[in-house]
Amino acid sequence: MKLIIVACLVAVALAAPQVDERFRSSLTVREENVNEGNGAFKYGFDTDQGISVDAEGTPGVEGQSNIAGSFRFPLGDGNVLEVTYVADENGYRPVTRFVSA
Repeated sequence: MKLIIVACLVAVALAAPQVDERFRSSLTVREENVNEGNGAFKYGFDTDQGISVDAEGTPGVEGQSNIAGSFRFPLGDGNVLEVTYVADENGYRPVTRFVSA
């Protein structure tokens, strides 16, 4: 009977989900958030996995917030994808580039 209990415990331990490091939760290492409430704002954050986001908004002429910002994150091949953008009365205009690691 003890052998069956031990075998069951071993089976449960081996069946526990394995965590793939690529998909673990990120830790925030920098965070900034300022909102003036009139369409002007600034936010940004960085993670321990190399993800970075920054954006700044200003009031637009049609009552919207115009936004200029960027984000970047590591790709599986060791490179980093970086996107800078502007979103305003003229639409969303991104510029993308790959950065070698």
